[in-house]
Amino acid sequence: MEYVEGNERRFGAEDLFFSTTDAKGVIRRTNRVFDSLSRYSAEELVGAPHNIIRHDSMPAGAFKLMWDELEQGRPACVYVLNQAKDGLDYWVFATVAALEDGYLSVRVRPNNHALFTPVKEIYQRVREAERQYAEQGHNRREVAEHGAALLAQELESVQFHGLYSFARAALPRELALLVVEGVRVPRRAETDSPMSSILSSMVAIERDTDELVYQLGEYQDLINALGTWASGVRSVIERASRVGALVGEVTSPDSESSVPTVSERVKERSAQAVEVLQQLNSSLVSLYEIVSEVRFRSSLMRLHTLMAGIFAASVLDDVESDSAASIGDLAEALLTDLEPLIPSCQKAADLAERLDADLRSVVSNLDRVKRPFQRWIRALDDEGAQPLVEGVDAQAVLQEAEQLGEQGFPETSSLAELAAKARGVVVTLDEPVVRQRVTTVRQTLEQIAAQ
Repeated sequence: MEYVEGNERRFGAEDLFFSTTDAKGVIRRTNRVFDSLSRYSAEELVGAPHNIIRHDSMPAGAFKLMWDELEQGRPACVYVLNQAKDGLDYWVFATVAALEDGYLSVRVRPNNHALFTPVKEIYQRVREAERQYAEQGHNRREVAEHGAALLAQELESVQFHGLYSFARAALPRELALLVVEGVRVPRRAETDSPMSSILSSMVAIERDTDELVYQLGEYQDLINALGTWASGVRSVIERASRVGALVGEVTSPDSESSVPTVSERVKERSAQAVEVLQQLNSSLVSLYEIVSEVRFRSSLMRLHTLMAGIFAASVLDDVESDSAASIGDLAEALLTDLEPLIPSCQKAADLAERLDADLRSVVSNLDRVKRPFQRWIRALDDEGAQPLVEGVDAQAVLQEAEQLGEQGFPETSSLAELAAKARGVVVTLDEPVVRQRVTTVRQTLEQIAAQ
């Protein structure tokens, strides 16, 4: 579905398209949607540099950052304004991933306007700065480096620490909005044709990863809830620390009193709770980072699955050609996607298990602080209190202790609920099954090539 608005060509959410290039960016393969939007024929595109559709309004710095990511072995995601052969513009959200001997780029319509709109404004500022820099006599490489530095600063100002940080936030949201639009791997009646078998494999892989996407949503909810809880953790730490300090400031004058023993128990448990609470933020950051990585990697795999399925269906519908080579590139990308995804899933599971243990430890220790602390207070009320530290007002300490004892740690109830949620959330992906499905696709392609 295409239509023109002003000087811009718009297209539908279902119109995914891709291209593959060699290591230098020379186009090797495209699909029908790419050809249609660019208004170039496949013959004109294949063998041409990919910048044949580059728009002058795109900052050179965006491409510099993209190539920097690819050279570091990471996929890149960028909003890109292209210019078709007929002069019309069209915006895309582009993902670029490495193949064995080149790159695969899948493009979709930008749907996340909450991010897309500010990015367009950033591009305008950076591109204008690049033009001014070029007018000062700087060459193209210097202009690109200058633009990349400015763009990195702009991304930092909106909380993205580099292009990869941007990609990890942008891709999962763009993919989720595609799904909301109803874009899924197409279904076709099964036949004996090899391409029908390939399409069935893509349908199955999409189904295999549906549960992973659901689980990641649960993880995000857990992290958000823990983040909200952690915003008040300093108050809990201060109270627990103060409880531990108070029991070391006064004691009972009764030599037979249980106060010293209870004091040691309170100090030990409060110190343990404080230690874990102080580590909680770093544990949350670690879990957030790895879940973001899993969401990004699984979204990239889902996008490549979607593209392969749409392309296979188009071949079955007799609207695409060059099928075996293109499907081969997409299948290679799927296997490449799996490699970092599997250890990331395992790491997320390990961190969640550790977080569960930490949360239960905090709840247990804080609960075990409250009762002996109240018992310590009652003993001093009955037996009297005398300072252990010079200059301490024993009655003032006891009064403060009573106030803390009454307040307790009500946060433990909600923390116990979060610990239970952490135990219930798992990240699972049946790697052997997915890998076998992709292997089946590649074997089918070999059969096609042998015919």
